[in-house]
This record gives sequence, structure tokens and C-alpha cells, in this order.
Amino acid sequence: MFLKLTKQFGKPICALLFGIFGLMAGRKKPLPLLALLGMHTAEFFLVGRKTAEERGLPRAEGLAKCLAFGFTWWLPLKKEG
Repeated sequence: MFLKLTKQFGKPICALLFGIFGLMAGRKKPLPLLALLGMHTAEFFLVGRKTAEERGLPRAEGLAKCLAFGFTWWLPLKKEG
């Protein structure tokens, strides 16, 4: 069930969070946006890089997907593979 929800709503939720946190950063409250980017960067080094390599994606593309979508791009791939 969680995987199905992740596939359907994960990317729009990430876009919404980036929008909200981007607005907050514009109003001199950058901590939520920096925290989100920090978590997604750590996620790339912990899981995303290996997943990208297993799927034949360049590391730069894996990093971009982790920064933009977090676990919502690699979790379905790990469950399928």
C-alpha cells in the first residue's frame, strides 16, 4: 500500500514541500529547505548512488533525482528489482 501511494503521490508531495520551503527561505527562514536538501543529499550517499549504479544511471542523474524526489524515485526501483 505504501509503495502504491509513493508511486502516485510522492513526487507531487516533494514538489509541494520544495515550494513551501522555498517560500519560507525567501522570507528569511531557510532552515527547512536546507534540512530537506541535507536529508536528500545524505540519502543519495546512503542508498541513491547504489540504486542509480544498479540501474545503469549516471551518478549525476541519481543525485539530481535524490535531491528532487528523495526516496520516491529509488524505493519503487528497489522493490521491483
